[in-house]
Amino acid sequence: MVWSEYIDEFISFIKASLPSDHKLQSHDLYPGIKINGKSIFIVDDDTTGERVLMDFEKTNKKEPFIKIFENDDEIQSIIEQDHQKSLKNNT
Repeated sequence: MVWSEYIDEFISFIKASLPSDHKLQSHDLYPGIKINGKSIFIVDDDTTGERVLMDFEKTNKKEPFIKIFENDDEIQSIIEQDHQKSLKNNT
């Protein structure tokens, strides 16, 4: 989860990481989920209604790897994997 007091900071970080002519520059983005301990976000694109994975650890030409999710099952799988990893790290 991304804490609400950091949303504007993360949006600025995301926009600064994208080329100025990238289509997401003009979209309303909301980073709602951050993978624990990684620079990977699940971002709501309020302009298109899509949910987007933005992986700043896996980059392509100095911009984040971006994947548009097909469905909520993909998102749930990522969240579950992250949760299981955090449980293992806390034991």
